[in-house]
Amino acid sequence: MKKKISKNKKKNMIMSALFLALVGFMVFYIWIFNYTNILYREIDKLKREEANLITQNRIVSVELERLSRADRIINIAMSEMNMYTPAPETLVVIINH
Repeated sequence: MKKKISKNKKKNMIMSALFLALVGFMVFYIWIFNYTNILYREIDKLKREEANLITQNRIVSVELERLSRADRIINIAMSEMNMYTPAPETLVVIINH
């Protein structure tokens, strides 16, 4: 014997299924939206960090150029290490055979 489902019960079951599907889609949408926001915040943070590192790199490059200037190196060699540039006639060239 088959039980017949009344029209009202059938209608209520369909409405409940649609409601649950709607709630499921809403939860999914909110999850995707939240995940997207998290990714955008992470990207923004990484972009700021990249800009900071580029600035630091430029500062270090300028400092390296300043410290490796020939006149500065010669001055330190003469004043702190008592080195001097020899006259050309005092140079000795040794050639190994």
